[in-house]
Amino acid sequence: MESNSLDFKINIQPKSITEHVEPDVDLTVDKYDAVYQNTQLEEEVEAAHKDLLIQDYDITQAAHPYYCVAALALTSIPGLTFILLQDVIHAYPLVIILQLAQFLVLKNYLGLKLIGLRWWIEMDIKGEQKWMFQTQTQEQSNKVDKYFFWACLIYGTLFWGLMCLGDFFGVKIFWLPLPIICLVLSLTNLQGFYKCRGEHKKKLQQLKREMAKGGMNIVGMIMK
Repeated sequence: MESNSLDFKINIQPKSITEHVEPDVDLTVDKYDAVYQNTQLEEEVEAAHKDLLIQDYDITQAAHPYYCVAALALTSIPGLTFILLQDVIHAYPLVIILQLAQFLVLKNYLGLKLIGLRWWIEMDIKGEQKWMFQTQTQEQSNKVDKYFFWACLIYGTLFWGLMCLGDFFGVKIFWLPLPIICLVLSLTNLQGFYKCRGEHKKKLQQLKREMAKGGMNIVGMIMK
């Protein structure tokens, strides 16, 4: 009788680990770091812009701080009087007088002191209006004076424009003519100084061209 033998051969080998295990590190740290740095940079730029804006209106840096305060007061008082007074009879003469005083003082005096400009209107032989301008270049170096003066003109005009719209849509028939009169005065002053500034810039450009031309003539004479 044949005997069959079964041979079992078991080959046991250690398993080789080939998988790469990532380190337990948050790879999004760099991304968040960059976002944080960009946000911080934007905040610093915004803070710098705010500092510059504050410096533009820093009255301690003004060449004529008392004139700046006077311009601000003259512009604010008529508007405050218009808001606070509820009696039409007393409001009309008082607000018009205050606004007219603001118009004349800014046009004839504070304009020269703060931005070196003044304007007026003359009638020629034909009866037509002619804008006249006076400029003083030595008064135009201080930035704070300029910002205060132009802010009074622009924001004063905007205020009276809003008051006109409010009275118009509120159907306040008796009150509406008052802000219209103040708006016309404020807008005329703004237009006059805007024209005066444009005329002054033209004169400066013409002066620069003449100086450059004179310099070229001198160089030409020297080269000869």
